[in-house]
Amino acid sequence: MKTDTKNKNKNATAALADINAQIEALNQKRIGLAEPLKARYAELRTELADMETEIRQLDPVWKPEPTKPKAETTIAEILTAHGSPMAAEEIIQAVGNVFTPWKVKNTLKKKSTGAKAVFTFADGKYTVKATA
Repeated sequence: MKTDTKNKNKNATAALADINAQIEALNQKRIGLAEPLKARYAELRTELADMETEIRQLDPVWKPEPTKPKAETTIAEILTAHGSPMAAEEIIQAVGNVFTPWKVKNTLKKKSTGAKAVFTFADGKYTVKATA
């Protein structure tokens, strides 16, 4: 009986080692597939940097749009598209997984008061502040 158990353990160990080797081979293949993408990314990045330099020579005050979305811009777009005031929970639902509920609430709170207010808060709902 002990011999059967030892054989089963050896078979299981060999099967596990084989599976681990296959996983490692697939990981190496996946890494290899990423190489052309990395090279193209580097090319595009260089091209964009050159283009940015050229634009700045023509227009020194130009700033590129951020690649990471800003919460206040996204919220303002949602409120504008909706066309009527929205509650914080409605905005959180409309934003989806782009920002955390905390980020949305914090942005609404900070950007609805003070001189740099972007949103107006009335009756428990937010709207985009009218620009003068």
